[in-house]
Amino acid sequence: MLKTLIGTTDPQNYTKYLNEKIDKVVNLLKEHNLDLPSFEVFESPAEYYRMRTEFSIFFNEDHTDFSFCMFEPKTKPKKRIELQTFPVGSKAINKAMSLLKKYLMNYPILNQKLFEIDFLSNQIGELIIALNFHKKIDEKEFIENTKALKQDFSNEGLSANFIGRAKKQSILVDTDTILETIHTKDKDFYLYQVEGNFSQPNIYACQNMVQFARDCCKDCSDTDLIELYCGSGTFTVCLADLFRKVFSTEVSRVPTLTALKNIEKNHITNTKIARLSAVEVAQALQGVREFNRLKQIDVDIHDYNLNTLLIDPPRSGLEHKEALDFTASFKRVIYISCGPQSLASDLEYLSRTHKIQKLAFFDQFPYTDHLETGVLLVKK
Repeated sequence: MLKTLIGTTDPQNYTKYLNEKIDKVVNLLKEHNLDLPSFEVFESPAEYYRMRTEFSIFFNEDHTDFSFCMFEPKTKPKKRIELQTFPVGSKAINKAMSLLKKYLMNYPILNQKLFEIDFLSNQIGELIIALNFHKKIDEKEFIENTKALKQDFSNEGLSANFIGRAKKQSILVDTDTILETIHTKDKDFYLYQVEGNFSQPNIYACQNMVQFARDCCKDCSDTDLIELYCGSGTFTVCLADLFRKVFSTEVSRVPTLTALKNIEKNHITNTKIARLSAVEVAQALQGVREFNRLKQIDVDIHDYNLNTLLIDPPRSGLEHKEALDFTASFKRVIYISCGPQSLASDLEYLSRTHKIQKLAFFDQFPYTDHLETGVLLVKK
């Protein structure tokens, strides 16, 4: 196994890294006696692919300079890795890092008790930068200083908005939201992303996953889609035009509100989002319970022809028999996985009722052993 890289890249050996982990996952799936179709592979750019990242900040003894740092996993005490460059991150993140090294020490209010800097960027080079402090932030001073720092960035050709965070404090100088564009073969989609909330870190892998999902949904225009735990609505927004109606669920408040904004931004009129868990969705479909949350958004779940389910579970997978049986009740299942072990186990169960029609691999995290998998399951 090639050594996992932290904070750096190896473009010359990119293909070796990717092929090695694909072989590992394919062999794992075969060990579970799964009938696999020929698979697609979606590569990542070899460098500058990550759109969000977080760094710890360490200052030298006389507090005249600082370093961006990451830590080597599974080390005690934690082994610190100081980064001079970060070719994993987008070019905008790299430029912002160099500009912070150039200008941040000019603003004592912004570097005293600073311990972490988080970045969120998009493909056109816009940025949200969160400065995290071990101190109470003076809001007026913070805004004055970050506006001056923002002008320094602007003079260097980089657009950035700043956030200040401390215990029980979050100060927005302008906004905590950035607009990203998802490019597919036939159209573009627009997604608001909120700093500090989940978004796909590798936009290129994300676009490939969206395209794979769209390819799985051809000839679905007279049926309806259900997505569980839709987050800020990436798949919901990018698949809605392929279905008669879409019903999506999310349990967290901020992602739900962001998903609603994304639906409006993309002029989608056939989609509803409810704050329900997967268990509650099953109860609603089975008529076990009625939910005021559905009535409030004018949804009668029995009016839907829900024959396609999209799921993107955590690394632990579906885990419980109830969740597996609920999944198996749909004619078509698009399963996006970040956990090969749980995927293999889930597919072994689901293959009793479904055939694996499509299989694809997405290199979300190059130079690591992590591999995203997309599967289309069709009921036998």
